[in-house]
Amino acid sequence: MNQPAKRECPMCRAAAAGSFARKNGYALSRCAACGFLFVDPVPTPADLARLYRAEAGITADSYPKASSRFRRAFIKAVKFARYIRGRDAIDVGCGGGFVAEAMRRVGARAMGLDISERAIAYARRRFPACEFACGTLEDFQKTGRSFDFVYCSEVIEHVADADAFVAALARICRPGGRLFVTTPDIGHWRVPKDLVSWSLVDPPRHVRYFNAESLGLLLGRHGFALRRKIFKHKPGLQVLAERL
Repeated sequence: MNQPAKRECPMCRAAAAGSFARKNGYALSRCAACGFLFVDPVPTPADLARLYRAEAGITADSYPKASSRFRRAFIKAVKFARYIRGRDAIDVGCGGGFVAEAMRRVGARAMGLDISERAIAYARRRFPACEFACGTLEDFQKTGRSFDFVYCSEVIEHVADADAFVAALARICRPGGRLFVTTPDIGHWRVPKDLVSWSLVDPPRHVRYFNAESLGLLLGRHGFALRRKIFKHKPGLQVLAERL
């Protein structure tokens, strides 16, 4: 029996992507060249937006694990002080605004952006000294605003069009500015050999699954040079890139 024809990988552009598995009722494809795994076809942006706007436990007055989230955010902000103090910084996918506020306290002119109205309502009430905006990155980029430091943690695995998303990150990041990205790492040594059994392979909540190679290809295509990959004992990618 003939094998199904391979098609172009959205990351490396090789004609090496083919059917891989199914989970939660969604088909997954994987590239044999770069290892990129993705929901195929991906849900529409409108469907994904509805999913995240309905996050449980978030109101204008409460946010899950708020105290521990802010402690971790402040530790991260201190580590990036050299890039943010006295400069313009944004957290894309800011949730309750913890990282944006932490960056502000370290000395940045900081703001947060998120599509969740509930999360932004909480952030505005809890951290009134910080600026927040509700909407998609693709819409926000049309404002023409730009930043010296762009923080984007655990967001890229959720987006319908990773190329359009990173292109928008590039437009809001000034030349010479830094981009910090985190996402689950399917190439990590602690990920189960039966990849589909991994809890973070969870469509439709996650629709894009990167390893270091595929994420590096995506960032490079949009003008970012990888400056540092931060080692994680847990299976996550953390990279610091510079906008060229």
